[in-house]
Amino acid sequence: ANGAVRVEIEALLSMGLAISPMAGVRIRVACGNFVTAKPLGVIDGIDYRHTGEVRRVDVEALRNLLAGDSIALVPALGYSPTGEVFNLSAADVAGAVAKALGADKLIFLTENRLTNGRGRLIGSMVPREVDRYLARRRRIPEDQARVMHNAASACRAGVHRVHILDRHHDGILLSELFTRDGVGTMVTSETF
Repeated sequence: ANGAVRVEIEALLSMGLAISPMAGVRIRVACGNFVTAKPLGVIDGIDYRHTGEVRRVDVEALRNLLAGDSIALVPALGYSPTGEVFNLSAADVAGAVAKALGADKLIFLTENRLTNGRGRLIGSMVPREVDRYLARRRRIPEDQARVMHNAASACRAGVHRVHILDRHHDGILLSELFTRDGVGTMVTSETF
């Protein structure tokens, strides 16, 4: 699945139809073994086999690609020093890469918007509020909890802003980034 999505993204970034605004534009995209992983192993009697977690990110390789005006495509795969390939959480990879690069901003597109107990969108949070939210709520989907954990962790590591957006709304990225109050949840190291 990771390979198929990677190829599709590379193909979309390669389009340059003569009748489009992208005519003649060349976007270079590179993918590689930027993430070193370790196996999850056996947890509570369950062997997670080819599932792993991020061990480290090859920051130098990513910086070289970015300095060369390429887009670095980092899939949710990690490679062990012994040549094994592990499936990783996309949220964990995104958080680890943002922290390693010292990114200014990290954006997560999720399945749901982040709401309070009354179903209203939470506009902004700081890491300690994220921690309290996760501690109070028992029925948060695992992928949403992982995104929130990585958002708080990234802010604590120096990423200035993390946006959590519901991917099902057309134009949500533009609305979040180019309107005063945004339309998603923003996690910042200090109160916004």
